[in-house]
Amino acid sequence: MKPNPAAATAAAIGGVDFTSGRYRLVQAASPASYAVQIDMRGMVPWEEWPMTPDASPVRVTLEYLNQRYIVQAGSGAAGLWNFEFRKRLAADSQPFDVIATRSAGWGDLPWLKLVAWAAFVAVTLSALLALVRQRSERRRAQELLRLGQVARLNTLGELAAGMAHELNQPLTAILANTQAAKRLLDDDPPELSTARDAMARAVEQARRASDVVGRMRRVVERPEVGGSLQAVDLQGTVRNALYLLEPECKRLGIQFALSGDALSVKADPVALEQIIHNLLTNALQALAQVPPSERALTIAMQPEHKLGVLTICDSGPGITADILPRIFEPFFTTRDGGLGLGLSLCESLATDMGGTLTATNAAQRGALFRLSLPLAEPA
Repeated sequence: MKPNPAAATAAAIGGVDFTSGRYRLVQAASPASYAVQIDMRGMVPWEEWPMTPDASPVRVTLEYLNQRYIVQAGSGAAGLWNFEFRKRLAADSQPFDVIATRSAGWGDLPWLKLVAWAAFVAVTLSALLALVRQRSERRRAQELLRLGQVARLNTLGELAAGMAHELNQPLTAILANTQAAKRLLDDDPPELSTARDAMARAVEQARRASDVVGRMRRVVERPEVGGSLQAVDLQGTVRNALYLLEPECKRLGIQFALSGDALSVKADPVALEQIIHNLLTNALQALAQVPPSERALTIAMQPEHKLGVLTICDSGPGITADILPRIFEPFFTTRDGGLGLGLSLCESLATDMGGTLTATNAAQRGALFRLSLPLAEPA
């Protein structure tokens, strides 16, 4: 029967029995009234229910005026984490609240999946880290290879420059002595004795050039050897270097003073000769910058503890304060046309033989070089 639209209507829920899940819906109107008894559980569309009622841990209830009907019991246990969903039914005649609650604890977490996911993430991160480390190692190896190649090129360049520096002096001396011998032989009558002396000096310089080349070749072929160390007469090596530089000393009018006892040091003979020859040559070049009356060269040898010490002191202009810290720096020179490798090579040779080479200014005037080498064991 269709109700009269003009009639007053009223609806109310009466006789609610939430324990049994039943309630009556009453509608009073004119000319007819209705009363309907409703089973709440029968109104649930179980075929469309998204959960398994008997096994689901979610608790679902209907509430009305502090009364509650349990639609789905759920686990019912309190956990560490509690979640609640609440929704009012969209019906004025049935103002129920649908409440869904879920409690979870450590035992409810999907540990197998979590462990599997953590393992997957760990393996992925480890693979990425290994890839990054491998790339870094590869870049480092490539950089080291490049630096090694550059170092070898620099070593070859320094070796070539050092050979040019070391061979320039003996070759110049050979040329000067042979030219002098030729002029002496062309004289009428020829000065045979002086010519023989000039040729002997040329032979000594040629031998020195050959020794330099041989030593450089040994360094290239077996860089870990760097020459065989043996007992060398320090005073004899100094006298031999002075003998080779005697014409230059006479030309400059330099009187040198040699003092000290004979010492036997542990060194490479060719390397030691190179060091002393370079130091004496530098001293002569420094003395050429002062007036002849002020030129003096002092050479001394003395033992100190287990070292044999050679000092070479000139009366030249000395070493300025800004140059002294860089005196042994490769390719640093204050002389026009110089390569800046002489003192650097001398320091390297001294270090390779277990010694040291230092430079300071003399107390009064000039430069003072100090070469220290281990004393040789007595035979």
